[in-house]
Amino acid sequence: MKRMLLIPRYGLVALMAVVLLASCAASKKSSSPHVYMNKQYKELKNILNEAEVSIIKDSLKVIFPNNVLFASASDQVNESIKPTFGHFAEILNKYNKTKILITGHTDNTGVANYNRDLSERRAASAKQLLGSFNVSNDRMFTWGLSDRDPIATNDTEAGKAKNRRVEFVILYDVKD
Repeated sequence: MKRMLLIPRYGLVALMAVVLLASCAASKKSSSPHVYMNKQYKELKNILNEAEVSIIKDSLKVIFPNNVLFASASDQVNESIKPTFGHFAEILNKYNKTKILITGHTDNTGVANYNRDLSERRAASAKQLLGSFNVSNDRMFTWGLSDRDPIATNDTEAGKAKNRRVEFVILYDVKD
């Protein structure tokens, strides 16, 4: 009689083990994007000394200071930043399960149409440079935000300089 009771217990233990393993696998799978993005964050933080790199949930934000990327009122990327962009591109290519949103920004000086156009050209210029380092165009999207999202006051020259920038938002591609 005892032997008959043991069989259902073993079956129950085996069933619970299978359920536990399945839940662990599902948990590991759902945390995978988080782990993937954390690894990419650490590498970007180590390699991009002149950029501000931050992690927000499962996305990364990289902001290069305007004086590093562009001259004032220009959409042409400074030659001196190209080696750094090469390293940035290497990491983007290594972590290819991501999409990159490139946003261009301006200060509030000048006419709104000019600022919108300049912000779009800055984003496109940064995209083109990353593309020259083999980052797939299918992964990159650009958006010109003009002066709509300042990170500093536009009342001072230092604040305006901070607002003239390009930001990279790196998102995990949920299709992968």
